[in-house]
Amino acid sequence: MKFTTEPPHLADGLIGGVINGVINGAIAWSAFKGMAQVPLSVDSISSTGITALGNAATLVFALTFILTTITFFTYRSAARKSGNAPKALTEQAYWPQGLGIALRNTLLAFGAFIALAVLWQRFAGTLLVGPLAATVVVGLVAMGATMFAEWRTRGEMLQAAAAAR
Repeated sequence: MKFTTEPPHLADGLIGGVINGVINGAIAWSAFKGMAQVPLSVDSISSTGITALGNAATLVFALTFILTTITFFTYRSAARKSGNAPKALTEQAYWPQGLGIALRNTLLAFGAFIALAVLWQRFAGTLLVGPLAATVVVGLVAMGATMFAEWRTRGEMLQAAAAAR
C-alpha cells in the first residue's frame, strides 16, 4: 500500500475490491453451482435455506472486520516507512484505536446491508435467480465491502492523526 496523506477515495480500493470479489464469488459459486435456482431473497426473515443475500450478509460482517484490521496495519506500516507521516499516525495502536475503527466499520457496513436487504425482501419478496447471478451478487457485495473498509479505515486514521496534532 502506498502512503499518502491525501483524503482517501472509495475508488482507491478498486483493485483489492475486484480481487476479493473474484475470490468470494468463486467461493459462492461452489455453494450455488449445483442449484437450478438460487433464492436471492425469500419472503420470510427466518428462512432456513441458503439465499444469496443471506450469504452476502455473513460476508459483509466478516470481510469488513478482517479487511479493516489488515488495512490498519498495512497503512500504518506504509506511513512508518515513508518517513514523512505525522507521528500521531505512525504511533496509532491497534488497541484501542484500530479495534475501534474495525468495530465501527463492521457495524456500519453490516447494519446498512441488513437494512437494505430487509427492505429488498419486503418489496421484492421471494426472488429466484440462476447460480451465476447469485454468484455475481455475492462477488459485488464482497467488492463493495472491501472498498468500504479500506476507504473508511484510511480516512479515520488520518482524522485521528489530524485531531492529535
